[in-house]
Amino acid sequence: MTHFDIVPVDPNDHALVQSWLAVQEAVDIHDRPGTRPLSPVHAWAGLVLGSNDVRREKWAAVCDGKALGYLDIAMPVLDNTHLANFNLGVHPEERHRGVGSALLRHMEERAAADGRTTVSSWIPVPVEGGAPVKPDGAHFAVHKGYKASLEGATRACDLDAVDDAELEQLWKAAWAKAEDFELVTFTGAPPEELLDGIAYMHARMYTDMPLGDWDLQEAVVDGERILDGERVRRQRGELHLQAVVRHKESGAIAGLTELIVEAGAEEHCCQGDTIVDPQYRGHRLGTILKIANQRAIREWRPKMKYVWTGNAVSNAHMISINEAVGYRLVCHENVYQKKLA
Repeated sequence: MTHFDIVPVDPNDHALVQSWLAVQEAVDIHDRPGTRPLSPVHAWAGLVLGSNDVRREKWAAVCDGKALGYLDIAMPVLDNTHLANFNLGVHPEERHRGVGSALLRHMEERAAADGRTTVSSWIPVPVEGGAPVKPDGAHFAVHKGYKASLEGATRACDLDAVDDAELEQLWKAAWAKAEDFELVTFTGAPPEELLDGIAYMHARMYTDMPLGDWDLQEAVVDGERILDGERVRRQRGELHLQAVVRHKESGAIAGLTELIVEAGAEEHCCQGDTIVDPQYRGHRLGTILKIANQRAIREWRPKMKYVWTGNAVSNAHMISINEAVGYRLVCHENVYQKKLA
């Protein structure tokens, strides 16, 4: 057993922040090779910038001034106040010394003290033919009483490998089914006339996407919450590309998608929410949205190489759209969950 203390990460403690970031990078390289790399800027910005809908805590297990492991806790405050989400890791050279167990116990105690009854974490899992991610995190979670509650899959699109001619055929075929709709693209904060419709679509993510046994409950998302999220992205230096399809006759937002480029990311970006309102499905709007933003990222960041996305394994329809536009399976990423006594 190594002696260490679990301390909050003070953004003004330069040495601790550097050590804390180094542990995260070491864990990322060791446990998740071949996946989207950690953004140090994004991790650092989380120490000083936050949104109004969640309270975050950053902790480190420290020995002699050196971080051995890290713990991030996210506690929603506007909805799902029964839930705490977390992410933890231990430097590969410091494992099997009780650090991970202590960090996990600390998280559960913090969550329970705040009245949380469910805790959960997204953990990558290897798949045959995919990236050589390590199964250690999942094994550790199960050993500590966590259960796989939602099976997810992570895919990446190599933009250089996409056949532009095939993409154009998909684009034209999709629009042949979507004559009653129009495409609107923008960056950053939505235009005012789209704000309420976009908030409504983001709220549907809590009810429409497959959740398995994950204890995620309905949320109320309004324009103010959307704009606060845009504030955080702007302050973190992120590029936020968005596309919506709007029903021409009613003006209703029928679907949306988004891409986020984190500060300092030159080759990798990630897909955010993608959703089509059930009453407008069957018009290939998902395909239109995906291709629109895929083209937008090439325009804004010509050297961008990979776009990453995740779906519930059971979401066969969205997976088929993703694979049609070039996404390929890299690993699984599952929600491991535990109910606190």
